[in-house]
Amino acid sequence: MFNPSKVANLVGWWDASDWDTLFDSTTGGNYVTTNGSAVKRLEDKSGNGRHFIETTSAPTLSIGQKNSLNSLNFATGKYLTAAISGITFTAQTVFTVFQFNDPRTAFGRVFTQQATGSYDYTGTSHYIPICLNSSVNGIVSYAGDGSRSNVSASIPNWYIARARHSGSSLTVKLNATEGSAFSHTLNRTFNNFRLGATILNTLGVDASFLNSFISECIVYSRSLTDLESDQVTSYLNSKYAIY
Repeated sequence: MFNPSKVANLVGWWDASDWDTLFDSTTGGNYVTTNGSAVKRLEDKSGNGRHFIETTSAPTLSIGQKNSLNSLNFATGKYLTAAISGITFTAQTVFTVFQFNDPRTAFGRVFTQQATGSYDYTGTSHYIPICLNSSVNGIVSYAGDGSRSNVSASIPNWYIARARHSGSSLTVKLNATEGSAFSHTLNRTFNNFRLGATILNTLGVDASFLNSFISECIVYSRSLTDLESDQVTSYLNSKYAIY
């Protein structure tokens, strides 16, 4: 059976629907099994050991949130961070399964990344794969000097978001709808990933919090082909019944 590990260049795969990946301590500890309990460690299923952990305020377990599968509730400013030991990305594909929820925040981050010592949106090759747009009615990437490849979204719908960067251009796809391409060069070494908020030198900027549910996130260090992208999307859609 297909799963995301069958596609080459898998950097990380985090699956909140898998009970075996949810822990009550940043170093492991016990499985989280109680609805509403804090998930302080979301383990990486790629085999690369890039686990998401709590740094300030952990999301909570929401049992059976979508298609009878678990999700993580990132409400009220919660987020998780994964150290990735300095990977240089010259291309990238990112998938997330999440709910476009209310309250929403302009530029709320679904998935973002950071080079050491910089904000997630500064530098000539910065790239935020998936975030809300400024008017909070769609999903975009943030590259260059603003939001790019806008795709409309509506509350309280669930989406499979895919951000694909070829190295010279990017697009965002939300379920079956793809935004326009934007020219942008990606050549940057990232040291952290984050779910649910921005990455700043000083943390805790309310304007970046997603305040929503995230069920799964998958990252590749190359631009997937259309066939590969469709395979991953179909895998996620068959699990969560998004559209």
